[in-house]
Amino acid sequence: MKKFALILTVAVLSSLATIAQDIPKKEFTISVSDKSIALQPGETKKYFVTLNRSKSYKKTEIDLLIDSTLPEGVTVTFENGLDPMVNRVMVVSVAEDAAPNAKAVILKGKSLRASKGVMLNLSVNDEAYTAN
Repeated sequence: MKKFALILTVAVLSSLATIAQDIPKKEFTISVSDKSIALQPGETKKYFVTLNRSKSYKKTEIDLLIDSTLPEGVTVTFENGLDPMVNRVMVVSVAEDAAPNAKAVILKGKSLRASKGVMLNLSVNDEAYTAN
């Protein structure tokens, strides 16, 4: 019984440590389901954005935007997720006539008091990559 209690205690403490790492001590952080965004002309993909907020930012409105010039034919919009204070969906679309391009862009979260960004690698390829 003591072994079980010890294992349970270690598991709970490990879980709490993992959760504590996701919550910033101040302001907020942004994470994206995939930092490498690769699309073909005519394609649309969705990426999940998570806003990790400190205690003081739990109710602060944070707007998302792309703080870089997008290649011609590429558009990015944002939708609310299940909990708009935490989850958002970034929708990236490429026009049919978009030229191949590779570019680093910045996804920025902006509030009245702070702004944070994360670098994304955006590539538009005219043919699908296939592994040998």
